[in-house]
Amino acid sequence: MKLITDWRQSWRLWSVRLSAFGAALFAFLLTAPDLAQTIWTALPPDVQALIPNRTGVALAISIAVTIARVLRQKDKTDAGQ
Repeated sequence: MKLITDWRQSWRLWSVRLSAFGAALFAFLLTAPDLAQTIWTALPPDVQALIPNRTGVALAISIAVTIARVLRQKDKTDAGQ
């Protein structure tokens, strides 16, 4: 197994960012379930209806990571513009 070229810049890839977001979200839910429940119950019912269940969120993040990985992203020369 070898690292990708410019692996130190991988934080700029949207697939890496989405994966990190998903990991942070689920880590929060696992470590602070009471706080997560408090936040959830504080949301208005119409906002709660817009948010899918945990399986839907996991599926959406997985699909977003896959799509982000195959989409062409800016070259590193274009990143500063």
